[in-house]
Amino acid sequence: MTSTGFSRRGVLKGAALGLGAAALGSFAAAPTASAQGRTALVIGSGFGGAVAALRLGQAGYQTTVLERGRRWDIDPGGNTFATFDAPDGRAAWFSTKPPINPLTQFQPIPKYAGVVEEIKGNGITTVHGAGVGGGSLVFGAYSVQPRRRDFEYAFPTSIDYSEMERVYFPRAKKELGTSPLPTDLLARPEYQGARSWLADLADYGTEPVYNDFCVDWDLVRAEFAGTKRKSIAIAEGPYGINSGAKNSVDHNYLPRAEATGNVTVVPLHEAVRIRERGDRKGFEVTAREIDVDGNELATHTFTADVLFLAAGSYHTTELLVTARATGTLPRLSPEVGQGFGNNGDFLTTRVLNRHDYGPVQAGPGIALMYDDEDPAGSVSMSWQAAPLPALASGSTTTHLIQAFTNERGSIDWNPATGRVELNYPHPEGGELDQQGMRFAGKFHDRASVRHGFPANGTPVYSRAIGFGSASTYHGLGGVVMGKAATDDGRVHGYDNLYVVDGALIPGAVGLVNPSLTITAVAERCMDRFLARN
Repeated sequence: MTSTGFSRRGVLKGAALGLGAAALGSFAAAPTASAQGRTALVIGSGFGGAVAALRLGQAGYQTTVLERGRRWDIDPGGNTFATFDAPDGRAAWFSTKPPINPLTQFQPIPKYAGVVEEIKGNGITTVHGAGVGGGSLVFGAYSVQPRRRDFEYAFPTSIDYSEMERVYFPRAKKELGTSPLPTDLLARPEYQGARSWLADLADYGTEPVYNDFCVDWDLVRAEFAGTKRKSIAIAEGPYGINSGAKNSVDHNYLPRAEATGNVTVVPLHEAVRIRERGDRKGFEVTAREIDVDGNELATHTFTADVLFLAAGSYHTTELLVTARATGTLPRLSPEVGQGFGNNGDFLTTRVLNRHDYGPVQAGPGIALMYDDEDPAGSVSMSWQAAPLPALASGSTTTHLIQAFTNERGSIDWNPATGRVELNYPHPEGGELDQQGMRFAGKFHDRASVRHGFPANGTPVYSRAIGFGSASTYHGLGGVVMGKAATDDGRVHGYDNLYVVDGALIPGAVGLVNPSLTITAVAERCMDRFLARN
């Protein structure tokens, strides 16, 4: 038993019970042919996979969703997820090191089917979610629609921003339940950090652009009232929200998909191989059934007429690159594996801020700013509340700068190891680093010196401690639209194989976090698929 009250026996029992019910249901009914013979498989249950599952279920497809991670149903006692200050096995996907937190990086944890996986590539580290809900379990809850100018810079001209703005962004926002930080919460003492960020923007001389967030603010109010465990109120988030206030897709899209009666989600089943079905058109997917400690219990073969990949940018691409290299999907384009980008992410912290951000930074954030003056291109900057130690939280802030960059990597088959690897030509001091450092310095100078302040937050962005562009939550690409696939997700070479997650995005969405755009693009893909089938 750890200080968070994490009982491995209790979690194992719950996970086993959940797996038993889901697995029995899936093997009994999935995928059996409907009267029309329409069956589907979805690999992954994050933003893209959840959209595919719901729309397929509504259309009558008998659909199985394979998810490598476990279910994370909210415990009424508030002990579903690990906490940032006291991580345990629930924090990491089969790692003995707590991910993404330099303050606890030397604290050992047991290997477990936790929620965050770090992929150590050659040149960059990418962070991915694991569990029913995928990346939506661990993302920062930012749900930001990109500006037209930025979207059109990032995407091919075949993706009409006017249509996205009219149809798909509003649909995604409605389904996810997005909204801005309410004024009554902003006025609370715990949101001093949000108010200080608005004051910093005023010092810089720019107007804030208020964010939407995937947050149930009534549950945040319950956190302050003491009826729910404090999570968003104390800037938790990277390992999940114990109050249940994050509107991850296991709270909206996926329950609605299962309620159609046509969709079965199968947790703790990791897809490892895809091949064409031999007897008729369609696919066979081999999946490892594992327990929460990573032991392989069995392997199963799932078949379907149509396959949707939504395992996250890295793992979706990994499956296809492996299938091409091993000959099980020989018609895949050479473009599969190319065009992997980090969404222009550059992480920085500011210390010694003029405005006090408070002893506790309630989150997730409030607003971002744009700067269109840099000759190298526009940038954005947002503030994210962080669960910092009390001595540091008032004077230290965490920011994500996002810029346009031509830097792209690839996910490649390595014949020497018989596995794929992420290669990212991303030297320290490269194009993105230069622009990120330049803007961080500009923000400091303009928000302080011109107003006569001695300082307004000195920027720190050392890669050695995980800042700068050394890592990203927002890896995108690998099966890029217009190159490896059509703009509605059909993978070149196969007319019944689709990608509907971040792997389809061309390395960036346009200076904002990608979750809302991935969801909206997946909705667009599914509309077009169902219109043809």
